[in-house]
Amino acid sequence: MLEAFLIRDVRNSKHTLGAFIIRGQRFSTIERAWLDNARNVSCIPAGRYLCKYLAQSASGKYKGVYHVQGVPGRSGILIHAGNLAKHSKGCILFGKKRGFLGGLRAVLSSVVAIGQLARLTKKRDFYLTVLGG
Repeated sequence: MLEAFLIRDVRNSKHTLGAFIIRGQRFSTIERAWLDNARNVSCIPAGRYLCKYLAQSASGKYKGVYHVQGVPGRSGILIHAGNLAKHSKGCILFGKKRGFLGGLRAVLSSVVAIGQLARLTKKRDFYLTVLGG
């Protein structure tokens, strides 16, 4: 099974930034800050998780996403398109590179990046190891 790594390298009270590596390709991520794994407001804990491809999220809002399975005390965690940490309720937002939007830290080219992830994985499940607090 495919293996991916999310290496968190910037953590502060507003957001968590990371590098997502799979099949030799590097992407950028932005998540909420660490707030003790509180639902809807915190990034998820470091660990190893199974990620399953979903053609559409349960709400129907997101298409071509990955559902992060087995997050302690949490459910509905996705890897999906989005730019700013505030666009997430605890999910991992995925982009091609880091940048700024409206003066706020962001990931950019998010829709393109999530499409590239689906092509790289051939829409198959993979394991994600999250490193960093």
